Amino acid sequence: MNSPAKGLLPILLCLLLSSVPVLAQQKLTFAVISFEQSLNELTAQNPQYERRDGGGDRYAIVRVKTTSPDDDLREYQFNFGLLKHIVGGMHDDELWVYVQRNAKSVTISRKGYATIKQYDLRTTIQPGCTYVMQLSPEAAPVSLQTVKFNVVPADAKAVVTVQSDQKGAQTERLDSVDPSGAIAKSLPLGTYTYTIMAPDYKPYERRLLLNEPNQTLVEKVVLEPDFAEMTLRATPEADIYVNGELHGRGTWAGRMKSGTYEVECRQQRHKPSALTLTVRAGEPRTVNLPTPTPITGTLNVTSRPLGATITIDGKGYGQTPKSIEQLPIGQHRLTLARANYTTEQRDFEIKENETTEVDVTLNDIARMTIASSPSGAQLSIDGKAVGQTPYSADMASGDYQLRLAYKGYRDFSARVHLDSSQPATTITLRRQHLRPTGGYLSVQAQRGQLMAAGGAVGAYIYNVNVEATYLMGLSNSGDIYWNSTADGERPRLLCYKPTVMGLRLGYGIILGTRARLTPQAGMSAVQLKSNDGSSKGSATAATVGLRADYAVLSHMALFAAPEMSVALSKSDVFSQLADVSSKIKAWGTGFNLRAGLMVYF
Repeated sequence: MNSPAKGLLPILLCLLLSSVPVLAQQKLTFAVISFEQSLNELTAQNPQYERRDGGGDRYAIVRVKTTSPDDDLREYQFNFGLLKHIVGGMHDDELWVYVQRNAKSVTISRKGYATIKQYDLRTTIQPGCTYVMQLSPEAAPVSLQTVKFNVVPADAKAVVTVQSDQKGAQTERLDSVDPSGAIAKSLPLGTYTYTIMAPDYKPYERRLLLNEPNQTLVEKVVLEPDFAEMTLRATPEADIYVNGELHGRGTWAGRMKSGTYEVECRQQRHKPSALTLTVRAGEPRTVNLPTPTPITGTLNVTSRPLGATITIDGKGYGQTPKSIEQLPIGQHRLTLARANYTTEQRDFEIKENETTEVDVTLNDIARMTIASSPSGAQLSIDGKAVGQTPYSADMASGDYQLRLAYKGYRDFSARVHLDSSQPATTITLRRQHLRPTGGYLSVQAQRGQLMAAGGAVGAYIYNVNVEATYLMGLSNSGDIYWNSTADGERPRLLCYKPTVMGLRLGYGIILGTRARLTPQAGMSAVQLKSNDGSSKGSATAATVGLRADYAVLSHMALFAAPEMSVALSKSDVFSQLADVSSKIKAWGTGFNLRAGLMVYF
C-alpha cells in the first residue's frame, strides 16, 4: 500500500518544473501614456503623405513616439483587429502608422515585453485625421561581464583603453594598472577593441568578445619592448650628450627607445667627438664612444739648480730640464721640488700649437717652524736654548740636534733633519705619568697568609721610596680556650684579630711613561688583640718584596706588591697562641700579596 507522501511527490515535482518556464518567461513591460488627436493637423490629407483604402477613404495617421531616446520604435507590432493598418516607417523620431477609419482599440506587442491587449483608444478613428500616441518602455537590464587585464611587465606603467563596436561608442580609458600589472572593469556584453599603451613599449591592440554574463574574462598581455638597455662609455672627464641633451659624465647607462641618435663627447680644451648611434629594440649594447681630441701646446721648464721634480696639475713629468709636449691649452699649475730646497709653484698658460718657457730658481733657506704637542716646551737647538715652542727662524736645510722639555712629560732629544721643502716640524711629547719625585696615597687589600685591608702613604724622592702601611685583618683566629693557673680565675674562651703596621724602603725603576718597579725591604709588626681586650700579643717580621705600579689615568694608578715576611721576634702570648693556632703562626711568617688603587701627586 502506497503512502500519501509518495503520491504527493510526483505532483510537487511537476509543479516545481512547471514554475521554471514561468520564471524564465518574465518579461519587461511598456505602457501607452497618452493617445490624442492632433487637431488642425492635415498631414493625413496631404497628397505627399496620404494613403487610401479599397473604398477610397483616407487612412488616419498615428504618430507613435517614445519617452526613451534609445528605444527602437520599429520593434513594436500593432494590431487593430479587422481594420487594416500600414506601418509607414520612421519620420524623424516618430513611427507613422496608417489606420482605417472606425478603429477603437489596438493590441501592441514587442519581443521581450509583455503585450498590451485591446488598448482602448477612447475615441473612434476618423479618416484623414492625425493622432499622437506616446509610449513609455521599461529599460532592459544590462548584462555585464568582467574583463581583467594582466600586463607583463607589471612595472611598465601601462594604460588600458577599450572601445565598443557599437556605432558611435566612445573610447573609455580604464586608467593605469596597479603595481601587480592588473586592472579590471565590468562592461556590457558585446565586442570590444582594447589598446594598451606604456612608455618604452610597443602599443598592444586586440579584440575581445564578452558573452558570458557575471563571469570574468582574463586577458594576459605581454608587452613587446620598444627599447634597449644601453651603456655609453667615454673618458672619465668627458660629458656625454645625446641629441644635444646632457646625459652624464664618463659613463651613462639606461633605456633608449629604438631609433637613431646623435651622440657627442665634450671635454674642456678638447675638440668634441661625434657618433651616430642606432638603437634596436631588445638588443642591449655597450658602446665605447670616441675620445675627444685634445687641443695642445708645449712647455719648456728648467730650474736652478737642475734636477727638480716636475709636477703639473698633480701629475708627475720627471725632472728639470725638460720639454713637455701635448699639454692641454689653458691655465696650469707647475710645482718644482728638490730635497733641501723650498718647493716653488708657478702658474702658466698653454696656447694652441705654441711653446711656453718657465725658469725657476730654488732656495735652500726657509722659514723653519718647530712646534710641539703640547706647545710651550723649552727648546734647545744644537745645545743652545732658543725659547719655547712654537719656534720659527730662517734656517738652511740640514740636520740639527733638538731637545724639548716640558713639565709632566718625558724629555725629547734626537737629531732631526729640517728641510726647507717641508719647513714645518711638529714633535709630540709623551706624558710622564710616573715621575722620580712625588707622593702617593693608596687603598689596598692583602691576600695570602694574612687576609687584610687598609691603606698606605708613601713618597719617591729622586726614585728613593719610603712607604708606611696599616692593615686590619679580615679574618680571626677562631675560638681559643685559655685555662689560667691563677687562683680564683676561671677558664676563658677567646678569639683574636690581627692588625699589621709596616715600614718599607725601596728604589723605583721607571719603565716608560706609565710603569714602575720598586724593590722594597722593611719591617712589619703584627698585633693580636682578643675580643674582650684582656689578652694581647705581638710579633716583629722582616719583609722583602717588589712593588709594581701602572698609571691608568693622570694621578691614578693600579699597583700590586708580592712580599715575603720572616718573623724575627714574638711575644710570649703570640708564641703560646702560635703553638695552638696554625693561623696565628702563619700571620708572622709567609707569603702575601698586596694590591689596590693609588692616587699620586
